[in-house]
Amino acid sequence: MPRRPLLDAIRDPGFTPRVRDLDALVDLLLYDEAEKHAERALVRLGRDAVDGLRARFESSTPPLRPRVARVLGRLADDERARDALLAALTDADAKTRRNAAIALGHARGEGVEEALLAAWSADPRPEMRRSLAASLGKVGTPASLTVLREASRADDAELARIAGRAVMMIERTGSRGERGHLDATRAPARPVEVEVLARRGLEDLLVDELAHVAAVREVRVAGPGRVRAQLVGPLASLFAARTMLEVRFPLGTEPVAEETRKEAPPRGAGSTTHVTESAIVRAVTGDVARLVLATWTVGTPRYRLAWAEGGHRRAATWGAASAIARSWPGLVNDPTASLWEVRVEARPGAVDVSLSPRALVDPRFSWRRRDVPAASHPTIAAGLVRVAGARDDDVVWDPFVGSGAELVERALLGKYRALRGSDVDPRALEAARENLGAARVEATLEQGDALSLAPGGVTLIITNPPMGRRAARTSGLSDMLDRFVAHAAAVLVPGGRLVWIAPWPERSRSSALAAGLRLERARLVDMGGFDAEMQRWVKL
Repeated sequence: MPRRPLLDAIRDPGFTPRVRDLDALVDLLLYDEAEKHAERALVRLGRDAVDGLRARFESSTPPLRPRVARVLGRLADDERARDALLAALTDADAKTRRNAAIALGHARGEGVEEALLAAWSADPRPEMRRSLAASLGKVGTPASLTVLREASRADDAELARIAGRAVMMIERTGSRGERGHLDATRAPARPVEVEVLARRGLEDLLVDELAHVAAVREVRVAGPGRVRAQLVGPLASLFAARTMLEVRFPLGTEPVAEETRKEAPPRGAGSTTHVTESAIVRAVTGDVARLVLATWTVGTPRYRLAWAEGGHRRAATWGAASAIARSWPGLVNDPTASLWEVRVEARPGAVDVSLSPRALVDPRFSWRRRDVPAASHPTIAAGLVRVAGARDDDVVWDPFVGSGAELVERALLGKYRALRGSDVDPRALEAARENLGAARVEATLEQGDALSLAPGGVTLIITNPPMGRRAARTSGLSDMLDRFVAHAAAVLVPGGRLVWIAPWPERSRSSALAAGLRLERARLVDMGGFDAEMQRWVKL
């Protein structure tokens, strides 16, 4: 029977084992109810456990022996553990050999691939070769491709699947030396449909920005947070839109056959079926995808698959990637070094597929060197500034300056007379000072309370005050923001504007109207998990 006190202790995720517990923990590996907890505790010992585990491995017999091998596999980055696993590939016990084969897929070092290939010849059992093929896919080189390609045509369907996947992994790893990049200065040979994303509530601002870009035509709102347009010039021209979150190239909607949608999905594949894979292949290898990839990719086009529903969905991902490789061998599935992201959104009867330039270098917010908690996202700051507008005589004050995003964006929009920022937190002022310096923007910063500071001649107060779930729990925050609105009205010159984000819109409206402000514009904006209202007020 296992030692009860130790058995109870290892069930605690915070349990910290001692080296002297090693033998007792190894003994617990024999008990199904304790095995996973004991293994976790042994791994926590790290390198200190390796010699003891090797000694127990050499003296043990099945069923303990293969279980110790598996623990050694979780420490395979240690050369001593790796050597023990290499020796275990020729063990008399079949389960031990297989556990060693699986573990060596996580080991790097001289002799690993050679030992796995030798085990391939020595142990032809299908279950062993499946494990060997999976590990060769992770640590193998082109030297393993002949064996794996032959196995990918095996009668054993599972071995063929694993070997085919291993071939893809080795081929993509071998080609990383020629890793390419994206050239956003290029223009497509013909107009291409592009979808540009924004925070929900800022769509019309994004449309207005893109409408002034010569390389963009037919700009229109396509849905919440989505704008569609025709791109006829360089991809980099889209960076003129500072409210843009990201860009995608829609590859179209591909139908999924009715009879296949009625089938039960394969295990681990979610709702994705073979015909869904075919639909993805049609989109990814179609004319639009080829135009996009050829226009902006320099070198080998590499991509990763992402599912709009979230999650890894490994079976579905590998199924689709294998089908794409068969149809277009030059397009490489490589999640680690991908230049593009293929985004798949499944819906009844069809899939929507798009391409996103994952490796695109965005120069717009290079000024953002430091951040502070709850600071404005730059696209929110850009939206505030565009709602405010730019006047040559503007004296701008941000009383909750945070990291300085609103001041930077206002400076970039157009001329002004002066920029001022304040905050009660000296760390925020340090961050704002560094960011403003990186943007080459001069502004006066001072520490002070937004309810007591009163700069003179202010024509524009623009700010994103404390809000969000954490801030909303702060006692008295709503009362403080009511007092701030009244104070802002007192500071502004006649005709001055207050442009800000109100977490309690109706309450702020009452306070602002009572203070002599007139509401000119208001919109609900997604602040990243909750809505708030972007308001523009003018002092009467």
